[in-house]
Amino acid sequence: MNMKIKKHIILPFILTGYLATVLFTGLSLTGYWTDIIFSFILAIITLKVVFSDNKEKLYLSIFTKTITIISSIIIFGLMGMALINPLAWDVFKTKTFIYEQVDNRLFNAYFRPVGAYGGGEGIFWIAESPIYFPFIEIKKYHKTAIVWNFTWEKFEDEVIDQDEVVKSYVILKLCEI
Repeated sequence: MNMKIKKHIILPFILTGYLATVLFTGLSLTGYWTDIIFSFILAIITLKVVFSDNKEKLYLSIFTKTITIISSIIIFGLMGMALINPLAWDVFKTKTFIYEQVDNRLFNAYFRPVGAYGGGEGIFWIAESPIYFPFIEIKKYHKTAIVWNFTWEKFEDEVIDQDEVVKSYVILKLCEI
């Protein structure tokens, strides 16, 4: 097989595997927007490669094109649904605390304010990055209605160090396990 045919076969499986991993497991790339941007780029590249003029076997061509189309519809459809829903626009207010190191472990914490309809100040989750693979994170803790707002700079006229608050959450929720 030449390299062009290998790309036509390998890229759809990489796209589908990546999409399944992100949607059905707690694994993702480090950073909130990284998965979204990487999914778009990978889908566009895969669509371009698979639908370029190729002369591979017909059944293999149909199979790879079908996988690519289904995966791309899921990626663009989920983002489209998020943009249509006004309640999902809070995703653009997500605050990220990158690489809080506690006890030689790397943690990423994320906070998204949800307003009054969420039953708290916002959604908060913590993910751990393995030391040898810091570009991957595993979701460890998730709270959908947290009563603390991580966007506050002051509380009762005192300056708040949100990094210390995040570290205390990490120690309280994860390091005791």
